[in-house]
Amino acid sequence: MPAHPLTAERLATIRAALSRITGDGVAVVSSQHVGHEWAPVTRLELDRAVPGIGPTVLVKTRRVNGAGHGGPAYLRREAAALRTAARSGVTARAILMDDAAGLLVQSDLGAWPTLQERLLGRDPTAAARAMTGMATTVGRLHAATLGRDAEHAQHLAAFAADVETGQSYAFGWEAWDEIEQACADTGLPQGGRARQEFGRLLRRAAAPGCGAVLTHLDLNPTNVLLTPDGARLVDFESSGFGHPGIDACFLHYPFPHHSAPWAVLPDAVVASADAAYRTALSAGGAARILENYDQMLADGAAIALIGRLRRLRLIAEADQTPADGRRRRGQIVQQIRTFLRIAEPTHDLSAVQEWIRALMETMVSRWPESENPPAPLFPAFAANPHVTGGAS
Repeated sequence: MPAHPLTAERLATIRAALSRITGDGVAVVSSQHVGHEWAPVTRLELDRAVPGIGPTVLVKTRRVNGAGHGGPAYLRREAAALRTAARSGVTARAILMDDAAGLLVQSDLGAWPTLQERLLGRDPTAAARAMTGMATTVGRLHAATLGRDAEHAQHLAAFAADVETGQSYAFGWEAWDEIEQACADTGLPQGGRARQEFGRLLRRAAAPGCGAVLTHLDLNPTNVLLTPDGARLVDFESSGFGHPGIDACFLHYPFPHHSAPWAVLPDAVVASADAAYRTALSAGGAARILENYDQMLADGAAIALIGRLRRLRLIAEADQTPADGRRRRGQIVQQIRTFLRIAEPTHDLSAVQEWIRALMETMVSRWPESENPPAPLFPAFAANPHVTGGAS
């Protein structure tokens, strides 16, 4: 039984909205809970195919009544994102957002495999293609929304209510101060002269020279559906309008914020995904993002890493299971190594790189399990790590 079921009142609201579209009454034949505690989603089967929608819809319900995780701001962000991204063709369509009732009705993309299922499977070619498919889709999303920040802001403003609570990677100097204090308290190297560089990074992130786009900000492999028409993105509750590098860097970071399970990708698959993303940007007319691509990617990777470093106290805790300690420390060390590789061609993050490298070396020395044994490959690539991405 779902923790946040559709009430009779919510179902009546949905039926009324769909009936207005058809000009006639629409009945719900059956319902299927397809989400989980963190994502209460219900598929409704209708007694007829609604024009432009089909015979089924998906309904997201608000998880809590307050402003905590899953509160009103999360569903509002998803509704605004789906409306902004409509022309991209890579998301569901927003049909109804009833803020008072706490529900969002979307078109149904279908019950397709996820990227996670491919990564946990046994077919390395299918898994590699799924990764390049995700990259192509992210590129299409960014290209289709480049420079449309005013439109997105209008969609958010329509709610005349909180749309910011819990937004990912929305931080300023408080993040740096928090990390500095955590480093001091745990005996890890502090940022020192990287502080000024962090300020410049924040300014670039707030007004990226490459142009702002709709960013998903939660590109974990369960949020990518693999349909016959290409990969599709779901769960835009964390989304915002901002720096494209924050999404793009997760084609290189192997989902370090996703722990079930934690694994990494072969280098060739990462390279193919990055190439697919750039190809989609070019095909979508977003050459502006490509003009200073290395810096864009490095800035996004730095922002994502800073966000993750706010977990330093948790990572350093002595009172955690060996498995949790190994995973958390391994994830952050692997993410740091990836950031250093991404940032190497750039010149505007040299002090940050110096500090991050010192931080990593101290971590590895203190916690050898963070790199020994090395991070595992996703199961799909365990027997064949040399596969490339191929066509999406």
